[in-house]
Amino acid sequence: MADVRTEKRLLLLLAILACGWLALVVSLWYIQVVNGEKYEQLSLGNRTRTLRLAPPRGLIFDRNGEVVADNRPGFEVFVNLPEVTDRRKTARKLGALIGEEEEEMLRRMEAFRERPFEPVRVATDIGLPAAVEIEEQVPRLNGVEVQTNPLRHYPYGASLCHLLGYVGQISPRELERLEEEGYLPQDDIGKSGVEEVYDHFLQGSRGRSLLQVDARGYRDRELERRDPVPGNNLHLTLDLRSQLILEELMDSRPGAAVVLDPRNGDVLALVSNPGFDPNRMVRPVEQGYLSRLFANRSSPLVNRAIAGEYPPGSPFKLVVALAGLIRGAVDPREKIECNGVFYLGQGVFRCWKASGHGELDVEEAIKHSCNVYFYTVAVRLGLDPIRRMAMLLGLGTPTGIGLKGEKAGLLPSRQWKRKVVGDSWYPGDTVNLSIGQGYLLVTPLQMAVLGSVLANRGTGYVPRLASAITSPEGKMVEEYFPKKSIQTGFPAWIWDLVVRGMERVVNEPGGTAPAAAVAGIRVAGKTGTAQVGRPPDYAHDAWFVCFAPVDSPRVVLALILEGAGSGGATAAPVAGEFMRRYFGED
Repeated sequence: MADVRTEKRLLLLLAILACGWLALVVSLWYIQVVNGEKYEQLSLGNRTRTLRLAPPRGLIFDRNGEVVADNRPGFEVFVNLPEVTDRRKTARKLGALIGEEEEEMLRRMEAFRERPFEPVRVATDIGLPAAVEIEEQVPRLNGVEVQTNPLRHYPYGASLCHLLGYVGQISPRELERLEEEGYLPQDDIGKSGVEEVYDHFLQGSRGRSLLQVDARGYRDRELERRDPVPGNNLHLTLDLRSQLILEELMDSRPGAAVVLDPRNGDVLALVSNPGFDPNRMVRPVEQGYLSRLFANRSSPLVNRAIAGEYPPGSPFKLVVALAGLIRGAVDPREKIECNGVFYLGQGVFRCWKASGHGELDVEEAIKHSCNVYFYTVAVRLGLDPIRRMAMLLGLGTPTGIGLKGEKAGLLPSRQWKRKVVGDSWYPGDTVNLSIGQGYLLVTPLQMAVLGSVLANRGTGYVPRLASAITSPEGKMVEEYFPKKSIQTGFPAWIWDLVVRGMERVVNEPGGTAPAAAVAGIRVAGKTGTAQVGRPPDYAHDAWFVCFAPVDSPRVVLALILEGAGSGGATAAPVAGEFMRRYFGED
């Protein structure tokens, strides 16, 4: 009886073992055959993932410590391509979540196929709701990662746009040039302005995070981390208050203006109209906005202050006056008669005042901006002494401000005209040159430097935009000092004559710029009305170059308003109001 019970127990045990083995076999069959592909992918999903950690870009300050460029947090989406089994499907899902077309998302994913193990950034600044939704979809979005990274921000928008520039993703051509310096694909770099010039200081050093990711695509733990190092800070000579005042007064009218401190060349303000909003140039770039900028015939991306080339008009008469006095072509007490017309051979050249100015000396000629007086001096001098004086005063060559795209203007010569125009230089060309017309071209920045040389009675400085670079902790990294670029050595009496003429332009009855006068501040200036375009559709650019106070100059302003007409009627009032506010409390 005992043997029967034992046998039954053995049979039951064998049955249980058989069922267990059967269940195990069925489970293995279900896992390996039915859901084999699924679990294979899940097992592969348990892996490490390397993240690049973007450093905060260095801050940019004005001369008074006001922040003019900083950073803000933004959500960015990266895709780890080796973990993606179906790129088109992932592109479709991501596109639906962030409002992008499937093909555009796929294009971004494929853009860096030559670097398959580097996460690809496919979206920037997607906003918190989209970031949360993507995080929730991670199990169904293999290889997708949402990161919070610093994005460049310009608190004053379009103000300062040409001076600061903007930041954008490095292009293949830029990468080819900069890869040896440590730049990588998808890095952000400065594209223009001081962002471009000082990019290597502002960049910072990227960090790295090595993560373990579980089978569902979620972060499990951080295995290794190297924190990013913020970029260095840039300190500008810019005076934000002056910049904002000047922008307000120009009221978006096309043109440019530069304010310098003549004592050291510091750039206090630099305005170019029209402009653009650099915040809309930072990733994600608004393609429609960018297309409109490139299509705009007013060229809002061009920095007119350094790259706009214009006939200078009557401010160039100051150069001719200096050349005539230095060469003895005119005596300071000599009176030259203007009856409204100047004859040169068969050519007839007219003064802007048809009835003429009567007899004038050099101071009076500057005060009234008499064309005939300067025609006469130019013919006595000839081209070469005028050119040499212009070159000595900084015209015809870049100022050295350091911004990319600065133009040299054009100081024509006989050789230039023969080569470019295919004709000889005639005395009539010199006559046109004497009043800032003809082939002559200058930039507003060059005219500001000319104003500084006049204010300093013969000394000019390289325009200085940056005063220092400091570390994030505030330690000095680099310091920039004023550099003299012009030293004429002319006798003081010559400068006194010309400056007195400029002061009379503003402060005496009959001067061409009474609108620039400021109570309690002695302003010296010179108006200009430059003819541009082709007949019969001529337009007139309005110029004004000035400095103050006359006896101890602290500020120089060069201003041009395109197509605005008379310099005395349109540019001088802007300059006068600027000086009132600059020296006042507003």
